[in-house]
Amino acid sequence: MQSATFRKWLVDRGCRIDHLEHEQRGHGHATATVHREGRSVELPLVGSRKDLDPQDVRRICEALGLDWHDLLGPRSRA
Repeated sequence: MQSATFRKWLVDRGCRIDHLEHEQRGHGHATATVHREGRSVELPLVGSRKDLDPQDVRRICEALGLDWHDLLGPRSRA
């Protein structure tokens, strides 16, 4: 799933995404914090048209209490 599509999907389900500046630029991967109903999780920031790792997508959905089966994909086209 592309990063921009996933972020839109999260926002459509009531999530808030905070993009924070890193104090030590150049150390580690850039991330954003996603908040939903008192839960939060780190979202890796990649280019908007880059595909996210499916394991990261599933981990983020589970941490936020969202059903990752609801994501766009082959099941939704059946």
